[in-house]
Amino acid sequence: MASPFLAAILLTASPNASPAEAVRLYGEAVAHSSADDLARAFQPSAIMYCTDGRAVHATSQAQWKTRMGAAASPPQPVSTELEWLDAGATSALARAQAVRGGKTFTDYLLLANLGGNWRIVGKLCQEEVSPSPASASAVSAVIDAKFASDRSWDAALLAQSIDPRALVMTVEQGELVAATLAEWQARYRERRRESPGNPAAEAGRVVDARGDIGVGRWSFVGSDGMVWTDRALMIRAEAGWRMVALLYAKEPPVPAK
Repeated sequence: MASPFLAAILLTASPNASPAEAVRLYGEAVAHSSADDLARAFQPSAIMYCTDGRAVHATSQAQWKTRMGAAASPPQPVSTELEWLDAGATSALARAQAVRGGKTFTDYLLLANLGGNWRIVGKLCQEEVSPSPASASAVSAVIDAKFASDRSWDAALLAQSIDPRALVMTVEQGELVAATLAEWQARYRERRRESPGNPAAEAGRVVDARGDIGVGRWSFVGSDGMVWTDRALMIRAEAGWRMVALLYAKEPPVPAK
């Protein structure tokens, strides 16, 4: 295992120049049970949320690395194939097919460009799922709820779109900045005292969903005339569909590939 000093050098010298490269490195980390590669692919604060359709299970990076260290080798066959990518200059969404032994999972990944180094900041997974129009409609309804909360600065309505455990993130000067739902609710209450709402005009959205997991990308023109783009991971939990990771950026939308 590399020393902490050498690991720091490798992290600096081996940036992920694209979202696809970060996804590839994630696949390599699993294939070789490499905690070092996992650390290069994922932001330390990233949480993996997986569901079996009944319960949601969360795994932190520390827990995942410990699990890797305890395993002699990953179950065979093992592969991670990038199937779909929606990327802008600052954030990206990806869908990958992950084969782990005799099981096939759908992975949804949220990525951020941190000073030219793309890192995964959140992950969803579910086994043996297929595209679902009903799930796509549910994801779109969460986006509608988020828009409604923005337009009226409604903190209670905001909680109907974002899970209490979720991080709401952006990138400032190449650094990831994150806040909790409770913090954003407090900000909405302050804004409501100052203005009746935000007349945000939607500028398009993309939704992809399978089983009980999905993603959304939506753009809008704010009151300042600037175009903002949000990307989020969404999962169906006990309280219904909610965002479990949200990354917003001041940038125009880019067509999905």
